[in-house]
Amino acid sequence: MNAQQFTAKNRALWSRLTELLKKRRRTFDETREMGELYRIVTEHLSLAQTEFPEHPITAYLNQLVRDCHMLFYRPEKTRFQRLLQFLFRVFPETLARLGIPILIALGVFLAGTVISFVMVTHNVKLAEMFLDPATYQMARYDLENKQKFGNFDNIPEEYRVSVSFFIWYNNSRVSLYCFALGITLGLGTIYILASNGFMLGALGAFYYLNGNFDDFISLIMIHGSIELPAIIIAGGAGLYIGSAILLPGRQPRGVRLKNNARDAFRALAGVVFLLFISGLIEGLITPMKIAINLRLFVAMINTVFILSYFLMGFVWKRKNETGVPGFIKNPSVSS
Repeated sequence: MNAQQFTAKNRALWSRLTELLKKRRRTFDETREMGELYRIVTEHLSLAQTEFPEHPITAYLNQLVRDCHMLFYRPEKTRFQRLLQFLFRVFPETLARLGIPILIALGVFLAGTVISFVMVTHNVKLAEMFLDPATYQMARYDLENKQKFGNFDNIPEEYRVSVSFFIWYNNSRVSLYCFALGITLGLGTIYILASNGFMLGALGAFYYLNGNFDDFISLIMIHGSIELPAIIIAGGAGLYIGSAILLPGRQPRGVRLKNNARDAFRALAGVVFLLFISGLIEGLITPMKIAINLRLFVAMINTVFILSYFLMGFVWKRKNETGVPGFIKNPSVSS
């Protein structure tokens, strides 16, 4: 038997084992089936190494057996290892799966920001629609006195750690609202995202009018370059839950909701981590009022950090979706 005949005879079995390996959850019968297939493929690998050791099918079988071995005999991971796996694989891969809802959440937030910015620059009094009374009065005072943005200047150093944890808690609460209100078919999530966009746009308009927009935006983006993406990701997770109710597709609505909720909760756990970093930056670094260029540099580093998560996620997602190699699908390849 040559490699071509060997591949044609067994490719369905190898494809089945590959399919089982890619599954996140398996039934008892599937686990037992995978164990049996693992034993058979091990015998196939031994034969391939003897009869045609240089053929690509031998390398493929070797990798298939190695993947099975790692699954069955991998050592128990420590909590730290599981945390690292979540941060550098599970969370990024979840972001890739939630790509479209996250883009929609980003669009809603940016639309709210732009709308309020344009409205307030044309009529300052309209800011009362978008800001709470205390924030509105603070912004009006800065506008009338042409002061630089200085909300954080008066925070004593001994209180800054406490402030950072309060900020983390507050932003986590906003993110939780974005997530939980997905159950309202996403309408509540859209409201929260738009409201936060309105607030940012209105504040930006004030400091644009008094000539301190560069100071405002650079100060906000030191922490906002992580904080805002985290809130948008939470919004995307909420919309992902809403989509399961509104557009279940071919799956029963309950099954689709359960599957989407699993990914959404993973995204929310990652959001809490991002907001923790943002809170530390906002409580410890933002009050220092460092130079504008340095603030923008920090914001750029944070942006690269966030984008790298999405890039990592698409790499992992693509790897998991890779099917059986072409030479197995097409038995006509010569030996």
